[in-house]
Amino acid sequence: MPSNSEIEQRDRALVAFTLLTGARDSAITSMKLKHVDLAAKCVDQDAREVNTKFSKTFTTFFFPVGEEIHKIFAD
Repeated sequence: MPSNSEIEQRDRALVAFTLLTGARDSAITSMKLKHVDLAAKCVDQDAREVNTKFSKTFTTFFFPVGEEIHKIFAD
């Protein structure tokens, strides 16, 4: 994907985040940056703040899809 503008970089990061987590669309749209732990490579999906399936709280660890995808999201 192109990444020339800030909007394109955001879109690219969202696609990378979806690949890394496998999270549902509604969960992704309701997440905040505080839910993401880049060092531990995980996302805390707190059902009080994130629209999770069946309103359950859980931690999602990043899938091993490659460091390039992780770098795109981290940048």
